[in-house]
Amino acid sequence: MKRQPFLTTYVALAAAAALGAYLYFVESKRPASSEKTKEKVFKLDKAKVKELSLTPREGEAIRLVKDGGKWRMTAPTDVPADSDAVESMVGSLETTEIDEVVSDKPASLGDFGLEKPRLTLAVQQEGVKEPLTLQLGDKAPANGGLYAKQPSQPRVFTVASWLESSFDKKPFDLRDRAVLHVNRDDVRSLDITGPDGSYAVVKKDKDEWAFSKPLATRAGRWSVDGLVGTLTGLRMDAVAAEEPKELKTYGLDKPARKVVVGLADGTNRTLEVGGAAPDKKYYVRESSRPMVAIIPAALVDDLAKGMAELRAKRLLEVATYEVEGFETEGEGGKRVYARSSSKDKDGVETFKWKRTAPDAKDVDTNKIQDVLFKVGGVEVQEFVDAPKAPAGYGLEPPTLRVTLRFAGGKPAAWFELGAKDGVHYARRIDDSAVLKIDAAKADELLKAFKEL
Repeated sequence: MKRQPFLTTYVALAAAAALGAYLYFVESKRPASSEKTKEKVFKLDKAKVKELSLTPREGEAIRLVKDGGKWRMTAPTDVPADSDAVESMVGSLETTEIDEVVSDKPASLGDFGLEKPRLTLAVQQEGVKEPLTLQLGDKAPANGGLYAKQPSQPRVFTVASWLESSFDKKPFDLRDRAVLHVNRDDVRSLDITGPDGSYAVVKKDKDEWAFSKPLATRAGRWSVDGLVGTLTGLRMDAVAAEEPKELKTYGLDKPARKVVVGLADGTNRTLEVGGAAPDKKYYVRESSRPMVAIIPAALVDDLAKGMAELRAKRLLEVATYEVEGFETEGEGGKRVYARSSSKDKDGVETFKWKRTAPDAKDVDTNKIQDVLFKVGGVEVQEFVDAPKAPAGYGLEPPTLRVTLRFAGGKPAAWFELGAKDGVHYARRIDDSAVLKIDAAKADELLKAFKEL
């Protein structure tokens, strides 16, 4: 009886040894994966594809041809194609795999919806005589894929079901739907006319916009950038007429609004906005093309807000990390502040602020950051676009003048604060208007600069 514990231990050790031997001699010899590599439907080189056609069981056949680096639709109509969309389809065909071979010699293709395929895809490559063709049929009930075959082979197989949505396209889905064909980074000006007046904005540098008419005043960077993004990204929802016989039907004989987009190369694109289309949409056209398009209401709604929507409604939009120095002039005389930087042994950069005039003094970096942040928090309550003499607003001389210097070659900017009869006013660079500003925030800003 006393030997039983030893016997139990011995049996356990023997079992462990046997298991280890099995793992070494059997499992270690087994391939890393028993999953079979799937066969590609096509041996296709995406870079060599020069033509793609889609022929549905019902509806219009589409033919797409690569012209240089761009795609063009040549059937059912001859128009530029959405190159990104076409390239995406070609890429999908390049990677499409056979999920399962259903039958090597099917008795009836009708059982799979392939006697009259739901969709036939054909790809022509450079240097290859015959196109590669894939026919798509019904959905397979077993794995949820699609039945498919190649005309050159009898076998029927399944492919991923997502191919149906990827290639079930109407001609309009694959045409180039951009209205203006403008790159956002190339936009340098917007000249807008409409029932609410005429105004224009120009780009001062990479970040700043300003009105050039009806008066010189600052524009809000983010609001103008938003409008530019809407214009350059504008896509039509439908084509009202490729070559209209007349424009009056669409309200484009006398457009309600015009937007002239000035570009970096000195050329322009002009968007003409006509009357309302069904479903709360609008008729538009780019003036150099006859086509009349239908667009969503969003752009027209933005334009209807007028010039006021695009004005700079804060004293100055300041990115604190860009400011490398500033000077103030007021009751305490002139003060100059400068930022310096240094790197530790790990290459981490730190910044330090110092007052350099009228005396040298270290300044708490957090206080500097806080006061610069407050500049952007001062809101404009009213624009005085035809101001009288500056003294009438307490701006001759101002209570405070601040000039900001920026890194990266960005031009300096300044603003002035004043008050008259208990009302606070401001002036700023590139602005002929006087600004009526929030009193509480103006007092807070004055105090913050005084305490530096």
